[in-house]
Amino acid sequence: MKKFFLLILCLAFWGGCSTDNSIPKSQHPSVEEISQLKTKVEPFFKPMQIQPYDWLATFPENGQTYEEYINSSPTLPTPQRNTIYIQPIGEFSETQKKVLQLTADYMKAFYNLPVRMIQIKPLSEVPREFQRKNPQDKQIQIKTAYFLDKLLPKLLPDDAAAFICFTNYDLYPDESMNFVFGQATLQERVGAWSLWRFGNPDKDQKEYKLFLERTLKVAMHETGHMFTMHHCTKYECLMSGVNHLGELSRRPVDVCPECMAKIAWGMKYQPTERYRNLSNFWQKEGFEHLSKEFSEKEKAVSK
Repeated sequence: MKKFFLLILCLAFWGGCSTDNSIPKSQHPSVEEISQLKTKVEPFFKPMQIQPYDWLATFPENGQTYEEYINSSPTLPTPQRNTIYIQPIGEFSETQKKVLQLTADYMKAFYNLPVRMIQIKPLSEVPREFQRKNPQDKQIQIKTAYFLDKLLPKLLPDDAAAFICFTNYDLYPDESMNFVFGQATLQERVGAWSLWRFGNPDKDQKEYKLFLERTLKVAMHETGHMFTMHHCTKYECLMSGVNHLGELSRRPVDVCPECMAKIAWGMKYQPTERYRNLSNFWQKEGFEHLSKEFSEKEKAVSK
């Protein structure tokens, strides 16, 4: 069967610890109810603005509406496959390990699914055909196909709704691109992304917060692809494709109304509950402005 991939953040012009799994599922929102709630959070999002070298300037896409998503037979969790697994591969500092655990916490609140962090694995010897020296930066890069086609399918747990690999090695998808921050399949439930270009979280508090935000944005984005969510083109949205760090900085830490509706329907997740959980996460981590934003969204959809 032909495989479909979506990737994010490429410059194209060239042990076993788990989170608390007890987020309650309130009464499931209906398709009609979700459609009505979309309009209530529209004021929080900016329409898509395409600038030179942005993703859509390089890769024109049509996007995907809530209704199109519902009719696409998306890959979704099932009673037998309902856990998101995170597999770190490589060597990580203590601060990076902390960010990975926070990624698991945020993912649980974001998608309303159990999340399990698997014990870190070292990177085994990568075949020569899956690595290269970056033409610009000269560091060794690993081709994403090594993770997506060779490694992760062999490790995929039977009950995995999605299986995510984090690595601190730089990645590239093919010879036409300089690098890629992440890549995931739309059907096979596997994805991989790199922390290589997110900065140094051990430098100071400012760099730590920037590293955390970048990691969470890419992690939630790639996981959305594994649930068959396409790139968003209507709003500045976490699910929008990005082509460089400047574009990533413009993206919010949340999905737009269209993509929120997909999560609410696909994960059976009441938007009020979701916004409350995300507000609590950011409050705990000291991001007062983001906590307030999610709290205001919760109030908006509660009216």
